[in-house]
Amino acid sequence: MAHADSFQRVGEKFHIKPLLLKAIARKESHLYNHAVNHANSDRTEDVCMMGINSSHFRRLRQFNITRNRLLTEPDVCVAAGAWILNGFFERYGRSWDSVGMYNTGPALKLKQVRANYAASVRQIYRELAREAGVPPDPFG
Repeated sequence: MAHADSFQRVGEKFHIKPLLLKAIARKESHLYNHAVNHANSDRTEDVCMMGINSSHFRRLRQFNITRNRLLTEPDVCVAAGAWILNGFFERYGRSWDSVGMYNTGPALKLKQVRANYAASVRQIYRELAREAGVPPDPFG
């Protein structure tokens, strides 16, 4: 797979299992880096294979990360996603709930949506782990 190196490099940098990043990318975009989703109810958009929400664009600018770079540079897209996920890990711990926050944020009213998203990513992760012959727990 063309993006496998991106997941590996970025995963090592952020101490996140590469297969977890890949599972999120598969959930968000089926690994398609040019993905753009305009269907959000809050009028934001999600871009690149990691589904980076436009609400993060302002904070990503400090790293010289633009919407265009997210869509055209897979390493940048994966790194931005890992940075966002790592922020939730640092604030709330390394858990499936934090993985769900990648999609919903920490709002209590979105707890069920968050749990559903996390369950979906967890299932994808388990499939990828089984195929790769690695343990099914990305936090162990």
